[in-house]
Amino acid sequence: MKKKLIIYVIAFSVFASILMPNYTYAAKGDTVSLSLDAAINYALENSKDIAIKEAELEKAKVKYNDDIRAVKSGEKNVDDYPTRDPIFNEAITDAALNQGMINSGALRKSVDIAKWNLEMKRNEIKYNVEKAYYDLLQMEKELEIVVENLKLSEKQYNQGKVKYDLGTISNQELLGLEMGVLKAQNMYESTKMYRDLQVMSFQNTLDMPFDSDIKLTDTIKYKEHEEIDLEASVKKGLENSAMIKMSQENYELAKMTLKGISGRYPENTYRYKEQQAEVAKAEESLETARNGVEMMVRSSYLNLLTAEKQIKTYEKTIEQAQKTLEIAELSFDLGQSTATEVIQANLNLMNAKKELSAQIHAYNMALLDYENSIGFGKGM
Repeated sequence: MKKKLIIYVIAFSVFASILMPNYTYAAKGDTVSLSLDAAINYALENSKDIAIKEAELEKAKVKYNDDIRAVKSGEKNVDDYPTRDPIFNEAITDAALNQGMINSGALRKSVDIAKWNLEMKRNEIKYNVEKAYYDLLQMEKELEIVVENLKLSEKQYNQGKVKYDLGTISNQELLGLEMGVLKAQNMYESTKMYRDLQVMSFQNTLDMPFDSDIKLTDTIKYKEHEEIDLEASVKKGLENSAMIKMSQENYELAKMTLKGISGRYPENTYRYKEQQAEVAKAEESLETARNGVEMMVRSSYLNLLTAEKQIKTYEKTIEQAQKTLEIAELSFDLGQSTATEVIQANLNLMNAKKELSAQIHAYNMALLDYENSIGFGKGM
């Protein structure tokens, strides 16, 4: 009865967390100012997935304690306390086999794996929030650049009207400047729409109400990194990776299960051979995880270096575009260039700024992936 009560409490906690999330930082309609750290904390505190993983961990602990108690008390009624094979999820009805599974540590591994699942989910959420935060910052920066272009186009059009009144430019040239304003306005409206969609994507990642007004307090900028020793990074990734740790746990669990059943099933039995095959599969999965982590570290390192080198190229492009615009404006004032050339120079400068912002964003994402590859990592 006590066992059933505990399970009911766990189940109720899961459903309560799903139906009534804890909105610590925001209520519907509020303006929410979030740093990156605050966004991560919000997501972790309100995640339904974490609540489920925590409940699964508690369930594993209760199950393990029940199995231990059942074996130690010598109970024979397996319907009350059925011990289950962690690999095949089959009821184990033999008392000696139960004891063997406990002695080998196989049953305890189920609890350990539940802990790793919880930590992997937490790290996955951190990664997703950081990426979503940077994605939204990028769109905010792009909107800012488009607004600058609109203001510049409006300024040039107003100057053009003065020149037209003085008779220094034609009506056709004035219409060209006006067309530049309309294009800049359309670009602003389009970019604003994509920014709003990105806000909703960010809110969804954090499990935040869609009608909350979001204000990010961090800014998009180039994040420098220390000098990287690739081979040392690979070693660090292999040591820290949660995927490898999980695969190692599953491999150890498979071996412990084999050891646990060996007292009941001899080597020439089907049950023993079946579990022996599971050990081989787990070992192969462990090797696959190790190869995957090493590949991830090396590829993220190459992406990081490539993105970093391209930033300086885009910085030079902005300098050139700015000079070109200044020359075009001066030439227009002197009657040596057309409004079309000025408008094109505006667009070139705006696009150069957007490309630099996008490249910094790509670099920061590459750095995030690299740091993730040598750290705890996240689930697939």
